[in-house]
Amino acid sequence: MLELLHGHASLHEDRLAHVLPDRDITYRRLWSRIERGSARLQGEWGVRPGDLVAYVGSGHPDAIVLYFALLRIGASLLPLEAMPPADASAAIAACGAMLAVHDDGMAVDGVPARRLDDLLAVWSHVDPVLAGDETTRRALWLPGEAGQWQACSLFELCAALPPVPRSSFIHDRIFSVDLMTQVLLPSLRDACLMQFTATDPVLRTGS
Repeated sequence: MLELLHGHASLHEDRLAHVLPDRDITYRRLWSRIERGSARLQGEWGVRPGDLVAYVGSGHPDAIVLYFALLRIGASLLPLEAMPPADASAAIAACGAMLAVHDDGMAVDGVPARRLDDLLAVWSHVDPVLAGDETTRRALWLPGEAGQWQACSLFELCAALPPVPRSSFIHDRIFSVDLMTQVLLPSLRDACLMQFTATDPVLRTGS
């Protein structure tokens, strides 16, 4: 998938991946943001291989950039989406996250925190050291049926993708096995346009 996204940056550079309120994100720009995120996480925010970083928010598309950026530098993501602040803080403590990256307006206690907007605000001039075998490393922690957290790899998620994405719409959660395998990853594979409630005022208000 990472190789595909890198290739999309050249083959489908002007095709839209999604739209933010202030800019269009093409597949070329999406890959550039993943590179920028890797540099900032490692070179400026001190994330190292094996570290766990939490995302606290509600389905912002830049959380996808965060996930792929962490994969590239050997770190892992704990997505805490649409969750009460107290529950998010408890999960961060229980899982041992070293950093929380959060949407605007979200409060995080008990761990160093950074705004998701700041991950990509300006270019980082750091040249990150990239990790190997990023697709097979179990670097995404998702809630299991019994409520426990389970780690999965990008390879496992991509093992049985459908021929076409089920939908183009992503609401308040990105990181579930169902949504990632049926919507997000096949959309990225096929260089499709995705729509996110978090950044689309029409989807958000229903008007």
